[in-house]
Amino acid sequence: MGLNVKFTVAVIAVAVVGFAASSYFFSGQPISGDWMFDKSKYIQKIDACLESQSLGDISLNSFAKQFVATLKEQALEAESEEEVKDIVNRLYTITDCEP
Repeated sequence: MGLNVKFTVAVIAVAVVGFAASSYFFSGQPISGDWMFDKSKYIQKIDACLESQSLGDISLNSFAKQFVATLKEQALEAESEEEVKDIVNRLYTITDCEP
């Protein structure tokens, strides 16, 4: 019975130390819900602007089209909604696309 008690105490001690360490780690970092946001509405806005920069396969302004394509890649790689909003705002500021 002595070995069983030592094992139980050891398991409880590991659980307490693990819980304390994880609560200390996560207390310093705010938990955000940004990982759950939907990028599709922002990507649709960028796609609409990208389409307005061309007539079919012919580009009206190759610089603007390349710029919008680069912004789309950045939006796809963005990890927060604020980052995507900044990209879309930059799109509307620099191009003649309408919000």
